[in-house]
Amino acid sequence: MVEYKLDEAKRLLSQTNLTVAEIAARLGYNNAQNFIRFFSKMTGVTPGKFRKLY
Repeated sequence: MVEYKLDEAKRLLSQTNLTVAEIAARLGYNNAQNFIRFFSKMTGVTPGKFRKLY
């Protein structure tokens, strides 16, 4: 489940213009901050930085 959420987050960040908050909601996070924390912990970069890189 964690792997799926991470892969889906990466896909949505790199292939869509959805906001980080919209992506967080799609992945079942009530709070975008929790999603940002999870993503940063797993990848070492914030979702915004990841989007700029990819």
